[in-house]
Amino acid sequence: MRTSDGFVGTGALLRLALRRDRVRIPAWVLGVVGVLYFSAAAQAGLYQDQAQVDAYGRLVTQSSATVALAGPATGLDSLRGIVMYETYLTVICAICILAVLMVSRHTRAEEESGRTELVRATEVGRHAGAAAALIATGSTCLLIGSGMALVLPWTPLTVRDSLVYGAAMACLGIFMAALTLCLAQVFVHARTVSGAGLAVFLVFYVVRAVGDVRDDATVWFSPIGWAQATRIPTEDRPWPVLLLLLGAAALLVIAVRLAERRDFAAGLLPSRPGPARAARSLSGPVGLAWRQQRGGLLAWSAALGLLGVLIGTLGTSMQDMVRDNPALAAYLAATGGASMIDAYQATFTLVIALTIAGYGIWAAGRVLTEETAGRTALVCAGPVGRVRSTLSDLAVAGGGVLVLLLVAGLGSGLSYATVVGDTSQGLQISFAPLVYLPAIAVLVGVLVLAYGWAPRWTWVGWLVLAFEAVIGWLGGVLDLPEWVYRFSVFDHAPRYPAEALSATPLVAMTAVAALLLAAGLVGLRRRDLR
Repeated sequence: MRTSDGFVGTGALLRLALRRDRVRIPAWVLGVVGVLYFSAAAQAGLYQDQAQVDAYGRLVTQSSATVALAGPATGLDSLRGIVMYETYLTVICAICILAVLMVSRHTRAEEESGRTELVRATEVGRHAGAAAALIATGSTCLLIGSGMALVLPWTPLTVRDSLVYGAAMACLGIFMAALTLCLAQVFVHARTVSGAGLAVFLVFYVVRAVGDVRDDATVWFSPIGWAQATRIPTEDRPWPVLLLLLGAAALLVIAVRLAERRDFAAGLLPSRPGPARAARSLSGPVGLAWRQQRGGLLAWSAALGLLGVLIGTLGTSMQDMVRDNPALAAYLAATGGASMIDAYQATFTLVIALTIAGYGIWAAGRVLTEETAGRTALVCAGPVGRVRSTLSDLAVAGGGVLVLLLVAGLGSGLSYATVVGDTSQGLQISFAPLVYLPAIAVLVGVLVLAYGWAPRWTWVGWLVLAFEAVIGWLGGVLDLPEWVYRFSVFDHAPRYPAEALSATPLVAMTAVAALLLAAGLVGLRRRDLR
């Protein structure tokens, strides 16, 4: 058989993938490019003269934690450099997560569900599905890169800055897509592929952080370091982009070779057989839900704990930066903070809460995944009703949200107390994220309501989260009408420790979440399982 025969049918499968992601792809592109544009445009209002720009550069250069979080401190003597430095983290995380999840969805998830077996019963080559997944994902990354190149010249960045920035981020996404394609040949389950891809991304980020802090060659062992080696805006070097493309090409060759060495529906690392007798913890739906979600929870806990530590150690540096920049102080004051450090902590506590809300929606959304895969029907074939099964999944998801809020808060509070020596302030910071638990419950309630009555509309939960993220992240600089903020449940929560705690909005949001949950369960009882 010729090598080209393995790619027969790629065009048809590509059209199918694009058809299935006709909502997801525009949402990712518009979301990433839109957030990037507004974040970049807002920097001009925060740093209004060269003295403020220089103060920012000095503080970042002196902070190893800041360098580890965002990258090498280059070009910070200009507003263009600040724009790059403030937006790198968001774009890198977004495009790498997109690449990992999209490739996993269109390769291993399709094979695991049995749809790939049906497709390959027709005239479709062995590698057609993987090729279609890679082309669809790569095209999405290129759309994001092109959007960046089009909108960023309207910010302090130049056209050349924007072109190199867009190309570097698009090629980084393609590299991560090719890497995930290799992982899809190794592991059997889509969850494992996604988890492994995100874990490798985290390793790449840590390696890049170590290399930048030490200022040595370690950074070249990470593709994220290659992307940031473009040195925007000081040099705008395009050649590191070629490293990403060459790396992606090498990974594609490896993926093809790995695919030829495994059987269909299997991986190079076969699934391990379970014990002959199940543990007592698996005797009920709660134990089963915990078994399915514990891996993701552990990974999220590690990542958010590290993020909390970094935010806590940056507290004093941010206080100095705000003191030298009245515009930035006014932006943080929009949170209602009584002091600079309270405003800073309240702002980043909101960012942490929004991130954990993403976990909550993902974990709660597994009820639809389990039903679609047919596992809910198997569970309900025994003495377990569908409501009890769903509540078990939601209880584990809610417990995971609570754990993540505590882990991130304790990481931030304890690191702040260690660096500054202020134990009372550290305790306040440690438990501040818990204030947003009712708001996250409302978002999960929206998803459950959709799941109960119209399962195809569960994506509305992600849409609501995107709205909350825009309001929480950019609401202080967008100058939106006041009535828009009233629709944000996170905006109704007290910005603790910047604001005093108030029980009224927390109780109200808890009641709304309970009503949404009850309404969703009523709908679930009235419909058939899919």
